[in-house]
Formats: sequence, C-alpha cells, structure tokens
Amino acid sequence: MKKKVFFLMVLLSAACFQMNAETVGDTLVIDKPGKVKIETREDLQRIVITGAKDDDKFHYVQRISYEDSSAVKRTITSVKDFTKRKVDKNKKKKVEVSPYWLIGLNTMVGASSDYSFRLWPAFEWSVGFTVDWHPFGHRNVWRTGFIIDWRNYRLQDDKCWVKNPSDNQMVMVDYDPAYSDRKTTMTAFSLQLPLLYTHNFDDRGRWSVTLGALINFNTGAHTTRQYIYNDEDYEVKTTGIGQRPITVDGYLELGIPSFPDLYVKYSPNTFFKDGRGPKMHQLSFGLSF
Repeated sequence: MKKKVFFLMVLLSAACFQMNAETVGDTLVIDKPGKVKIETREDLQRIVITGAKDDDKFHYVQRISYEDSSAVKRTITSVKDFTKRKVDKNKKKKVEVSPYWLIGLNTMVGASSDYSFRLWPAFEWSVGFTVDWHPFGHRNVWRTGFIIDWRNYRLQDDKCWVKNPSDNQMVMVDYDPAYSDRKTTMTAFSLQLPLLYTHNFDDRGRWSVTLGALINFNTGAHTTRQYIYNDEDYEVKTTGIGQRPITVDGYLELGIPSFPDLYVKYSPNTFFKDGRGPKMHQLSFGLSF
C-alpha cells in the first residue's frame, strides 16, 4: 500500500513540474488591449492590462522582481506618431462650443417697385455661439446653438411706412414735400436656432462650405420715420407691424484661408403675415467670424 501511495506522489509531482514548465514557457497574446500601464521601481516591475478586444472587463496583472536594474530594457518607437493617432481618434467624438458672430448688409426682394429698399446703410448683426459635433472626423461637422440677430432695413427717402387704421396693414405713402432730411427704416429682432452642416476640405479647416437653415423666432419689429419740419426734428415709431413670428432662412457659408467666411441668407417665407403687408423676402450677405 505504501509503495502505491509513493508511486502516485511521484507521478503527481512530475505532472506538476511539467505543468509549471509549460506555463513559464507560454506566450500570452492580448488582442487590442484597452489600457497598458507599466510601473518600474528599483527591483520591481508591474504590468497592468485593462480591457481587450470584445472584453472590456479583461484584467491582467504581472509582477516581475529582479536584482540587477540593468536587466530591464525598453524600446519605444514612433511615440510622436502614436500620440497623433490617439489625438485624432479622440477628436472624432469631440463636441466643441464656438463663438459666432457676423455682420452683413440687408435688403428685401420680391416686393413691388413702390417698395424700394436701399442696400446701404442697412446692416445685420448677429452674435451667439454654436455647438459643433464631429463624430466622424474634423472634416464633417454638425452645428447648432443660439444666436441673437438684429436687422435694419433702409428705404428710399421719398416714401415712409404707415399702418392703415382700418385693417392694420403696413403700406407705403409719399412724404410731405415740406419735410426735409427724411429717413425711413424698419428693424427686426430675432432669436435664432442654427441647424447647419460644415464640410472642411482639409484637416485644418482652411477651405470649407456650410449649408443649412436658421430658424428665426421674430420677437420684435418696428418701423421708424424721421424728418425735419419747420426746423424741428420728428421721429415716429410704429410697432405691432405684423411680422411673422417664425421664419426660416436658407444659409450658405464659404470658408476661405486668411479671410473671414462669406455668407448669404435668404428666407423663402414672407416677412409680413398674410394681409399685413407686401409680400417680400429677406436677403442678406456679408462676413461671418
């Protein structure tokens, strides 16, 4: 019986020795590790690998003890290239907030010849911010945000806006010939929601094109006529002019190197509600920053 037990122990010991030898000689291959951390001290090195291909919970730790520090050798190749690829990979999912403002010239198109708008000086100012999302690389950017827009329209000096008391319709009438230094303007204030797509033709975004729409919430508008009569200055402001509360602008922007972007906007919606004024459409163009 004792001989059988001794023989069995010898077999088990041989088996264990063989298993240990195979473990030491094995090569561990981890496909696409998520994060590799190497800590080196005077006589100890610790390697930690977290995550692997198709297994985010994978965790591997190895501790190596050594007496001679010269036994540890490192070879690092193309650190700069690796860092660049890592930044580009993270940039694909980056969301950025950018300041936005533009300045341009305004006019109205589509109205009859009686409503003659001047392009100068009729300014548009916009200021706000955009939220830029580029999940598939820097060359393709989706943008939204919040913009405050102020538009000033200038008419020829021989006519002025008047609200018809019978139906509240805005119409044009001739100035009294006795009035001098005549000036007629129309001002609109809007809160804008941009829905835009930008394509950059290079990684640095020097050449680009932006297409999309601006949703205008027209919170306020009025007309003003100014003149001098008998050496006295007069200013008449008319509110409640009947502008549409919501309009949409088609938007096109071209990015050019070393120069502000060029934009043009056109609204297919008429400025006034039906029956409140002439059928005319907003058009503006200028510089975007």
